[in-house]
Amino acid sequence: MLRETVGHLRDLPRYRQILSTLLRYGYQDVVAAIHIEGLVRPLEQIALGEENIPPADRAMRLRMVCEDLGPTFVKLGQLLSTRPDLMPDSYIQELSLLRDEVRPFPYAEAEAIIREDLGPPENFFAAIDPVPLASASISQVHAATLLNGRSVVLKIRRPGIEKVVQADLDILRNLAHLAERRIPWIAAARPMALAKEFERNLKRELDLNAERRTMQRCKLQLAKEPHVYVPETIDNLSSGRILTMERIDGVDIDDLDGIRALGITPEEVAVRGGVLLAKQIFTYGLFHADPHPGNLRVLPGGIVVQLDYGLFGQMDLPTRERIADLLLGLMAQDTDRVMRALDDLEISGEGVDYRALRRDLGEMVLTYSELTLDNIDLSKLLGELVALIRSHHLRLPPDLMLLIRSLITIESVGRHLDPHFDVATHARPYVAALTRKRYSPWRLLAAAGRTAEDVQRVATLLPEVLGQSLESIRRGELRVTFDLHKFEQLVKQLTRTGNTLAAGIVIAGLVVGSSLIVDAGPRLLPLGVTGYAIAVILGGWLLWNMFRHS
Repeated sequence: MLRETVGHLRDLPRYRQILSTLLRYGYQDVVAAIHIEGLVRPLEQIALGEENIPPADRAMRLRMVCEDLGPTFVKLGQLLSTRPDLMPDSYIQELSLLRDEVRPFPYAEAEAIIREDLGPPENFFAAIDPVPLASASISQVHAATLLNGRSVVLKIRRPGIEKVVQADLDILRNLAHLAERRIPWIAAARPMALAKEFERNLKRELDLNAERRTMQRCKLQLAKEPHVYVPETIDNLSSGRILTMERIDGVDIDDLDGIRALGITPEEVAVRGGVLLAKQIFTYGLFHADPHPGNLRVLPGGIVVQLDYGLFGQMDLPTRERIADLLLGLMAQDTDRVMRALDDLEISGEGVDYRALRRDLGEMVLTYSELTLDNIDLSKLLGELVALIRSHHLRLPPDLMLLIRSLITIESVGRHLDPHFDVATHARPYVAALTRKRYSPWRLLAAAGRTAEDVQRVATLLPEVLGQSLESIRRGELRVTFDLHKFEQLVKQLTRTGNTLAAGIVIAGLVVGSSLIVDAGPRLLPLGVTGYAIAVILGGWLLWNMFRHS
């Protein structure tokens, strides 16, 4: 408690700066609602002077607040611009104008960081350009040449930025707590959860080792892709504050003439960019979450390069399959499947009218009834889905929102290159592959194996648990009440589940056994084919039985 109080006192000037900035830009209602306007009362007259009349547009004023308050709040505004499930369109458009460009820090400070983390620069670099190539709120980038003549770039974190960011994060957490308790219309957006998400993302961005590991994962995953290149990191010249990587020049992806000069059409580049992102999302589950033109380059041969690996999304296989279910449910006009996918994706909220949600989803599904993944406008579809989610006060998981933003961004980039570009066309094979993989024999066999392990574990523990329970009953320490309501139905469900599991194990065994028989030679081929045929018949029955009772 003492440490927290001292921390608040230490941060008091920053509290005053934040609150006076809110007042200056006309957010008196927010400051008054959290009941801490007394902190800035002496400054209020100055903040609201006639020479500082704020613009009428409230969204524009919020952008100006973020710009005035510096790097942490610029990053916060950028995060909010990716959350159309929380923010109205006017705020999204305005906050997306925030630019992460600030005045560079002196090269002497950059050199001091190099010396502290790596050692004397002359031991590793033939030259370092003291004028940065780019300067952002978290870091800046310098061109350099290694002793062997190789061109590299150094991404160096701003000196002391972690302390500034941590102080701002502490203040934001406290303000979010107050807002959630005292301002109902802000509480609906769950500011505490948003503050935690923001803190997690920002601390990850501060750690350049995390970005280096992401680059290495991407390079490994995409190593066999002929039209994709991931820059190589120089591990022995990197640290938590320094990221050294090979320099990539190339052509900006929105430079149409430059792309044509490389001997490739912009339309081909659009396809390669769309395929790259679709494969990252649906095949690997690790995807670039900010694929705007400034982060994409094109090399000779039409090779696409993603830059800036600080903001990446990540999804496990079940989440990717649920997203595929969502898209396929929309295509099949299956409102129930869409509702299940939303529920499986943990898109939920408090006090939701699910009957109204189902009705509105049904109306939305009907508008896409004549379309397929080959001709759907995916960015429009996702935009309508997000608007529907927001109107029913549902909340999207952060990584799912990053995915939607990435798809919309890459479609915008692609249409600059090719007005007819449609990212859904290039996502379709990977969505279909996810669906097929779910019902593959090997997947069913693995699931059956895990289930068998669970059954074995329960069977091992059951005698001991029953023995302890019976002993507790004998001593009068435990009372057992049997409720046989719908018991017969429960027994039927358990029996059906057991039969389905057994059939799955038999099918997997038939497939594996038949494969071994076929490999044994042509003499046993008829027996192997017979095994496959039986497996297909049983598989058809199993799928029919599963869908009939789903």
